[in-house]
Amino acid sequence: MPIESPQIPYNFADLEPAMSRDTLVFHFLHHQRDCFDRMLSMVRGTELETLPLAELVRATERDPERRVLFRHAAEVWNHDLYWRSMCPSGGGAPHGLIGEHIAARFGTYERFARELKEAAASVFGSGWLWLVQSADELEIVLTRDADSPLLRGDTALLALDLWEHAYYLEHQNRRGAYVDTFLEELVNWDFANRVLAGLAAGAEARPVRSRAVSEAHRGQLGAL
Repeated sequence: MPIESPQIPYNFADLEPAMSRDTLVFHFLHHQRDCFDRMLSMVRGTELETLPLAELVRATERDPERRVLFRHAAEVWNHDLYWRSMCPSGGGAPHGLIGEHIAARFGTYERFARELKEAAASVFGSGWLWLVQSADELEIVLTRDADSPLLRGDTALLALDLWEHAYYLEHQNRRGAYVDTFLEELVNWDFANRVLAGLAAGAEARPVRSRAVSEAHRGQLGAL
């Protein structure tokens, strides 16, 4: 089956103190793993079993009989982007191509950050916040529940999980503090730059591969 076990490109403790090891362990090994396992059990032995993950999300999105499968598959895909949107010693002002695109679209990084925070605060309940390349410009996009910009044909550059389980251990119900921490200490501008470079070259950006880590701490579902 072409759908690979999800993985994160860092050890569970590597994002501390911005994001605790406990948060990553719970979020990745329990929430995403549960979605991944349920998705596999639902496609096993069906015509959907050979589809890549992105195609599985697209194929089930409009099928009411497969709505539960869609939600699990989309959550796995969304989280893959979320892990890559963060990195140790991340955050701060953008650089490279993404910095140029943000300046062209929003004028200043400060305005971009303000609009991102306002968008996050506007979500009632659960959902996702995305920075995408839509047509020829950047766009801040909100999606409800498990929906994603993949369904709109946009290219996701960054993903931020707005479900409360993503930040409750550190910030309780203070979503604004979580978004601040993401921007100041976690956001992976290098990942956004690689995606933009892939688009500029007329090809999809290659998936980010995990660096070698110890078996005891490697964030890989298939190894557990």
